[in-house]
Amino acid sequence: MTTLDRAEVGEALRRRRKELGLTLGDVARSMGTSDGYVWKLEQGLINLQNVPLPKIMGLLKVLRWTPEEFTLATGVPLPGLSEKTEETAPGVPLYKVPVYGEEEVYVVLGLPGLALDPANLVALRHEGGLYLFRRSEPPEPGKLCVAEGEEGAFPGEYMGLNPKRSHLVRTLDCPREVRVLPKESWEVHRVVLRIEVET
Repeated sequence: MTTLDRAEVGEALRRRRKELGLTLGDVARSMGTSDGYVWKLEQGLINLQNVPLPKIMGLLKVLRWTPEEFTLATGVPLPGLSEKTEETAPGVPLYKVPVYGEEEVYVVLGLPGLALDPANLVALRHEGGLYLFRRSEPPEPGKLCVAEGEEGAFPGEYMGLNPKRSHLVRTLDCPREVRVLPKESWEVHRVVLRIEVET
């Protein structure tokens, strides 16, 4: 493996670590090495083909890669894998979604068996979970939505438009309450996915 190849492999490792929000120390603990060792891997200073298999398996575990996904991302084959790894698509796509109202805060989601277009996705934290919604995509009546206005945002059930063309949204906090939201100051977006979080 040339120095250029090692640099590309290291960049793939660094990019994946950053996607998952991990530190060098997190990866080092899983591999049973030091932060400096992981840094050298990411800089391409260590040939990944010379790293002992137990350390590689620790790396795969912390980066949440299958051996096939590792080979696809880095180009480094692991012993015991078939030569057809180029045809294998990664199993779990990761989505980095900004959190509504929080600057530079993201959630990274791995959603097995579910493919989403990440464009315009936003996560709203609300009691008991996350609401993933897509901006500028209107909801259908009777479905979950996120209402967004100058007062902030809240999840609810979209009830449609009243005769004055204002949005009607039933709040989840108080199901008997239906809020009338003028179209000129409120946008209502379709909820793509609701994730319940246990506290």
